Amino acid sequence: MIAKRTPKIELSYMNIICALLVIFIHCASVLIGGTTKADAAFNIVFVPWRFSTFVVPAFIFMSGVKYFLTDKRINYFKFYEGRIIRVVLPYMLWVVIYMMFFVSHHFFDFSWDKLIHSWVCGDLVGHFYFVIIIVQFYLLMPIWMYVLRRTDTAAGIVCSILISVVFGFNLSNILGAVFPNYVFEGGDVIFTKYLFYWVLGCYAGMNYTAFKKAVMSKKLLITVLFLLSAALDIFLAYKTYNAAAPWMEEVHIVYCTAAILFFFMLTSLPAGSRKKATWLTRALDEQCYNIYLSHCLVVLWLNDYLITEAGITNVTERFGIITAAAYSVPIIFWLLWHFVKLLIKQVINMIKKLYVRIKNKKGSDNYEI
Repeated sequence: MIAKRTPKIELSYMNIICALLVIFIHCASVLIGGTTKADAAFNIVFVPWRFSTFVVPAFIFMSGVKYFLTDKRINYFKFYEGRIIRVVLPYMLWVVIYMMFFVSHHFFDFSWDKLIHSWVCGDLVGHFYFVIIIVQFYLLMPIWMYVLRRTDTAAGIVCSILISVVFGFNLSNILGAVFPNYVFEGGDVIFTKYLFYWVLGCYAGMNYTAFKKAVMSKKLLITVLFLLSAALDIFLAYKTYNAAAPWMEEVHIVYCTAAILFFFMLTSLPAGSRKKATWLTRALDEQCYNIYLSHCLVVLWLNDYLITEAGITNVTERFGIITAAAYSVPIIFWLLWHFVKLLIKQVINMIKKLYVRIKNKKGSDNYEI
């Protein structure tokens, strides 16, 4: 039997919010990368930029929730087939598209080695690393299903935190101590760094009703924790900007966890007991991954165009133009794509129904003869 998940409107809302914040992160990077702490624009944008950095942990948390919402057995053939079609192949296509952009703009020359390396490592464009991480969790799905369903929730969460801290955030240091001449550069795309958020999501999915009830009963506590941890994380990130501060990772874990709980609580309020999402929510939720993959192309292309063709050197002006385009172009395009697909699907279904009617009519005519 294939596991069937019941859609949760609050997760759709949260998914959309996180996708919108990802766009802001990459738009803000244009301004932050082109200014310093001495500039007013840097100081204004830094706060919402850092505030938005919980989104990747939130995406991983939500994935864990969605796949553990049911007790039914997963058909792994169908599961992996679906992940390849919906996650891996679109990612591979967009890696090719981005590479074509870089090659055509003379950033580097094309090579098959570069393409394969980009597919495997997810380092061609900054946001691709998320795909590499989530695919690792998908590959290990039988292990998660077996182990987490047989492990006490508290014990599983504590173990995941320890693994994340020791073998995620400090993996490079450990390998450097064991192999002094070896430099490990893949720490950001190793799943252990994000294991805690995945495990938290899996347990939340397994106990969804109880989890949601607990979160909604602690609204004030979660809000206070979120505000305090956000203020601390942003303040320390600002003070240590461009400086090595390993302990910031532990602070950031606290903030990301509080932000995940806060936004789950926040999106659960309008969702209420509603059983069905609006057409716009469904469309945006379904297209979030496509928006995620494609939006950086708008940022990269427009930033290059504004500098080389339009001659706009003012980074604040470029930031405004790029932000407007990055929010409008991908969202409008993928919403149109969504409704075109629905229209095509409806036309196909109408043709099928018409064919069946004609066939049945012919059969009844022959019977009468």
